[in-house]
Amino acid sequence: MSAQIKPLSYMEKLSNEVFVYRPSEPTAPASPKIIIIASWTNALDGHIAKYVNKHKELYPSSQLVLVKSYNNNFFDPKVLAESVKPAVPVIRASFPAAISSTAEPEIMIHLFSNGGSSNISSLYDVYAATAQEGEDPWLPPHVTVFDSAPGAQRLTNTAAFFKSTVPKSYRWVCMPLVYFVAAAWQFTKFLGLTKDWLAFWGSTHNTAQGKREREIRRTYIYSEEDELIDYKDLEAQAAEAEKLGFDVHLEKFDGSLHVAHARKDEARYWSAVQKTWSGFE
Repeated sequence: MSAQIKPLSYMEKLSNEVFVYRPSEPTAPASPKIIIIASWTNALDGHIAKYVNKHKELYPSSQLVLVKSYNNNFFDPKVLAESVKPAVPVIRASFPAAISSTAEPEIMIHLFSNGGSSNISSLYDVYAATAQEGEDPWLPPHVTVFDSAPGAQRLTNTAAFFKSTVPKSYRWVCMPLVYFVAAAWQFTKFLGLTKDWLAFWGSTHNTAQGKREREIRRTYIYSEEDELIDYKDLEAQAAEAEKLGFDVHLEKFDGSLHVAHARKDEARYWSAVQKTWSGFE
């Protein structure tokens, strides 16, 4: 019996977090040169593959860069920076010349949840910090799809996150401990001992150097039923982006759960992704 092919086996592993797929044919004129997929925290390869494979189907000549997120590098800026660093040379290799125009996007960023938000936030900084003399410190012109992000640190959302890390058969037994840990986490934020990293990462998508100049448009895909992301926090961040001059589109689903909007309505979901690339009507 032949061994089962692993999801994402066609991608080259650059590190534990960064993987790349390089198609044999040159990029088609109407396709992104690179699609950066920043997955949610501790996502399984089988789940990530559903999105990577769809991008591969829609844009077969585009280079795909996957950046994974893990608990152990979530709240440490130095570790986050090292996690995304292998993606930088891949991006720079596709843009050897200085950017002459920002009218049309060259890259699509598709990020998921706070894990994806944290990695892309770190990528802005690392891309700028590693720029050599004559190299562009800003990401090339791009569009961004936010799936279930960004959020802010709240008791209910924090508890929902910790609950998601507990096996389903033990969740009800562990709920008192889950809420105790979540409350303790909130208390440290109240005392100023920790930062609201979720809100911080979200803010950088509006304020990072070069973001306003280089991002062509963005879409937020979300729902009110998402337990890990308060839709009001997301909409507030989107409203702030509009005030700053970003081209913003909201795609609000009804009844879908965290990073499960594509499962609710696949056609609508991928239509929103494609319109983010090609332009809103």
